[in-house]
Amino acid sequence: MNNCSNELPISMSDHFPQKEAGAVTIIVALSLVALMGFVGLALDLGKLFVAKTELQNSADACALAAARELTGANDKQLILAKAAGILTGSMHHPRKENWERDTSDGIVNNVMFSETLTGSYQDAFEGSGATSKRYARCEASSPSFLNWLIQVLNLLPGVDISEQTVTASAVATLAPSQTNCAIPIAVCESELSKKSPGDWLESVIKNNELTGDFLWVRYSGQGARDIKEILTGPGQCNVPAVNETIYSEPGANAGAFDAWNTRFGAYKGAYNENNAPPDYSGYAYTAKNWSEPGKDCKNAASDFFLKRGNNIPIQDPTINTTGLKVIPPAQSSSQSAHSSKGSDRRLAAVPVIDCPELQGGSHKSTVKAWACVLMLNPLDQNAELESYSACTKYPDKEGRAFLEYLGFANDPNSQCASAGVVGGPGSIGPLVPSLVR
Repeated sequence: MNNCSNELPISMSDHFPQKEAGAVTIIVALSLVALMGFVGLALDLGKLFVAKTELQNSADACALAAARELTGANDKQLILAKAAGILTGSMHHPRKENWERDTSDGIVNNVMFSETLTGSYQDAFEGSGATSKRYARCEASSPSFLNWLIQVLNLLPGVDISEQTVTASAVATLAPSQTNCAIPIAVCESELSKKSPGDWLESVIKNNELTGDFLWVRYSGQGARDIKEILTGPGQCNVPAVNETIYSEPGANAGAFDAWNTRFGAYKGAYNENNAPPDYSGYAYTAKNWSEPGKDCKNAASDFFLKRGNNIPIQDPTINTTGLKVIPPAQSSSQSAHSSKGSDRRLAAVPVIDCPELQGGSHKSTVKAWACVLMLNPLDQNAELESYSACTKYPDKEGRAFLEYLGFANDPNSQCASAGVVGGPGSIGPLVPSLVR
């Protein structure tokens, strides 16, 4: 019996015609494109997060730099704040490889200001109303973020993925600090308790020392840095907080006086505008030019803020309106130098201490609080009697140093600003730039 079948073998092609195999190929190809798109989406989202972080860093840096200028002590403060914000934000530009265009020219495209956090923000201006702005908002954006792989989805019908726009913003203001920078001067608590904002503090310049309402001091973190270096630089940073120890500074020398005077644009020896920048104004106040009725050796700050706005230099010694003799031999900065190279140098945060305790056998005291002061005049041991006679309470016939007390440095409207770590609730340190949004 023949068991062989006469049926022919079944062909695979009978079950999968050629046209159906082509359709499978297309489906697989499209699936691979979609899969690559999802992989690209995951990778590009990670890259987008990095780019967004970089852009946010630029906005944060811009806002902090701009807020540093909002002290209310210069009617050009918004112009200065905007310039500082754009420059600082541009220095923190994102990495070039993340963007279609070169970002080295900066990506901060908007700096605006307000009196309150939630108030109306305005562009920079100068004059009336400018000094009341206390909040700076920076906006940064770029319309040219490059995707890596997600653009493969453009192979699909109806899909068009191009460059992405990334944005970031930040708002900053000045807030009380935990740590800060300061000049090496301390004000006596006993004298400050008798003063109101606008009153002058006085010390006698004798044997290259200061004695009276304020003294030279040394901070615990100062190390080998001397007074000259601190005064020509930004000050001493990471200074003691309230209730921490501060020390007396014995043996101050004339070099410290020359360093102090650079903040007024009065330069002697190797000092100049490049290694010891002046304030925005060097205009000086003494008993000779600020003691007549209506001035009475107090409340010079408002006049100083106006002088600052116009970058007025220290007075011409040939006219001798101050009684000071530091120029000559020192050379003075010009109005243009105060404008182009000046910075916030004469408004300073200083510790408030128990002076008898500091001058005792231990030569140390504790910081009670922080005050904001205006440095009124260069230090001159050979000043004329008229430079201080109408304002003095001391019998010594020596030169005088005057400061104007402007209130405590943690006051929300304080004209003093520093650099340092922002404090928590209840902090009483000087104001420093702080991000608030």
